[in-house]
Amino acid sequence: MQNYQSGGRTRNIINIADVGGAGTSAYVFTTSSASPPSLATDGYANYGTQENLHLMIDNDSDETSKFVVWTYHSFSGVWGKLNIYDGTAGVNDVLTVQVAAGITHHAIAQIAGAERVYIQCYDYPNTPTGTTTVYLGVNTI
Repeated sequence: MQNYQSGGRTRNIINIADVGGAGTSAYVFTTSSASPPSLATDGYANYGTQENLHLMIDNDSDETSKFVVWTYHSFSGVWGKLNIYDGTAGVNDVLTVQVAAGITHHAIAQIAGAERVYIQCYDYPNTPTGTTTVYLGVNTI
């Protein structure tokens, strides 16, 4: 008897910082990221090459933080900022996430085909109190 396999698709959100686990953060920021990703091993693998990225960003600091999402594809061997098309405005812009002080923010972005994901904190206050924690999950549906 054959066991049907879905080919890696999943409805549940998988934590890519700790596949099979829960509560493990991918990043904890206390300052801005020094540089964007450059190595094929930077960031986190997109488990099973899922289609959707779930970002849960818990800003426990007293200042607003800003983030950009990078994706990696082995066909090109380079990292690129994730762009999202806004049909209403008719523009294709870099996906940026801004999280106000004391807020936990959930965002979902389509990353179909991306093999790795990296989050860069490009704007973090110079003297914050607290930290900003980023959790990354992926799923298909």
